[in-house]
Amino acid sequence: MFFTAHADFQAALDELTEQDARAANMSLRELREWHAERIYAAFLRQKNLDGMIFSIQLAEPDKAVAAEAIEAYLRSHAESLGMSWEEFCIKNEL
Repeated sequence: MFFTAHADFQAALDELTEQDARAANMSLRELREWHAERIYAAFLRQKNLDGMIFSIQLAEPDKAVAAEAIEAYLRSHAESLGMSWEEFCIKNEL
């Protein structure tokens, strides 16, 4: 889905050749997957995005369902940090 929404990134992956893959001792599929993972990670870092939240927003067209999923994710994150939901919201300005 990410690459469907970002055609320029997909075009860069499509430009990789068998020769590029051989030079990296990989199959073309492996090389494209390797670069895809790095493109996605770099995009998230540049935008300072949480990968899970971004994935939910990208995959779920229903905004109410997406909001519920994001809240559930954030609540579990707060719990794993040993914080109450209120403390977590205050700390993260939610």
